[in-house]
Amino acid sequence: MKKTLLALTFTTLLFVGCSSNDDDSTPQQDNPVATQYFHPPSWIQGNWKIANTNTSYFKFTSDDFILVSPYTSYKAVLTQTAATGQTAKVVEQISDYYYEFTMTAGATSGQYKFKKISDTRIQWVGSSPFFLDKE
Repeated sequence: MKKTLLALTFTTLLFVGCSSNDDDSTPQQDNPVATQYFHPPSWIQGNWKIANTNTSYFKFTSDDFILVSPYTSYKAVLTQTAATGQTAKVVEQISDYYYEFTMTAGATSGQYKFKKISDTRIQWVGSSPFFLDKE
């Protein structure tokens, strides 16, 4: 009985697996996939400088996190990392008052957390928290 049931199951799977035509005459296109790694909330988008200085520090766009000096687009870093087949990802937590993320590029990762103080001031929360003013 078990052998009959096993044979029937195998035969069914064989017919299901072979039921479609594998000959696909439509040419396949390999379109590059654009991955949006960052999704900064609108309240943090813009240029931010260290409070009470003229030193620009971070820039947030709708899809990027940029260190101003030396200029480093982390979207570009992640895109280049992914192109080499390495892990490239960003895990975000977004609210009306916090934007935090952990980005992984290959074997390197970094965590950032920002707290909204007002429309023109945020706090970079870390081991040495400090304030940033919107330019």
